[in-house]
Amino acid sequence: MSYQVKIKRYLQILQLTGNQSFPSIFEMADKISETGIKISVRQLKRDLESLRDEFGLNVKYSTGRHGYFVTDDQLSFPYLMKILEYSQNAEILKDYLKEGSNLFEIIEFEDFNSFKGIQWIKDLTLAIKTCNILIIKYKRFDSEDIKEYRFQPYLLREYLNRWYVVGTLSDTVEIRTFGLDRIVGFQVTSEAFIRNKELDVPGMFKSIIGIQVSANDRPETIELECLPYMGNLLKTLPLHSSQKLVAETPDQITFSYRMIINLELKQRLIMISNQAKVVKPLTLKKEIENMLAEAQKFYKKNQ
Repeated sequence: MSYQVKIKRYLQILQLTGNQSFPSIFEMADKISETGIKISVRQLKRDLESLRDEFGLNVKYSTGRHGYFVTDDQLSFPYLMKILEYSQNAEILKDYLKEGSNLFEIIEFEDFNSFKGIQWIKDLTLAIKTCNILIIKYKRFDSEDIKEYRFQPYLLREYLNRWYVVGTLSDTVEIRTFGLDRIVGFQVTSEAFIRNKELDVPGMFKSIIGIQVSANDRPETIELECLPYMGNLLKTLPLHSSQKLVAETPDQITFSYRMIINLELKQRLIMISNQAKVVKPLTLKKEIENMLAEAQKFYKKNQ
C-alpha cells in the first residue's frame, strides 16, 4: 500500500478525532471507508499506534464519551495536520507531472521564489536538534557582498511563504534571523553549543507577526476596532493566535491581542487601516497615524 494512502488515512483520523466528536473505532472505520479508502479496524488500530510512535501524537480513548480524541495539550497536532496536508498535496502534484500535465495550467504559485532555500531545511533541522554551530555564508538582498557568520540555530520559521532560520550569533544573546533564500552556503560544524535556557526563542515568536523580535521585547495588550466587514473577516482569519472578541455591535467589532509590537505588525495594521483602527495602546495608535500621514505626504509629493 502506498505511502500516499497512509497519509490520507492519517489525515482522516486526525480530522475525525480533532473536532471533539469522540468517534468510536468502528465509526472511524466507517467514515474513512466512505471516502473511498479501504480500512479495517485492525489497520485503524495500527495507524493509531503509528501516530503515537512516529509523530508523538497520542490519540486517546475517553471512557466517559466512548470515543477517541486528541487532547488540547498536544501542541504538535496542528503542525502535524499541516505537514500531512503538504505531503498529500505534493503527491497529487507529482502525479500530475507523471501524467505529462502542464502544471502551470492547473495551479499557480504566488511566488516561485518562495521555493528558494528550502533545500537547506533538512540539514538546518538536524543542526537545531543536535545544537551544532553553523558557519553561514549570507548575501543580503541589498548588497552584493557575501558575509560569513558563526551561528547557533534555535528555530525554523515560515512567514509569507518564505523560510527563515532564527538563532544567535556565537557567544552572544543577539537574536538574528537569516532568510533561507539568501543563504549562499553553510557548514554544519562538529562543535556543539549549549542552549541559553533564559532565551525562549520559540516562545518569543509565538507573540509576534513576522520575523523581527529581540530578547528584550515583551508582549503588550492591543485593541482593534473594526467595521463589520473586516471584523467578520478576522473572525474567520485571525490576525494572530491571541485574538479575542471583546465586543460586537451591528456597526463595530472589537478584538484584543497580546503581542509584541514590531514592524511586521505595523505593516499588517496599515494594510487594513481603512477598515480597522488601533485604540490601544495609544503609542501604537499614534505610530500608525504617523505612518499613514507619511504615506499621504509621499503620494502627494511632486504632484
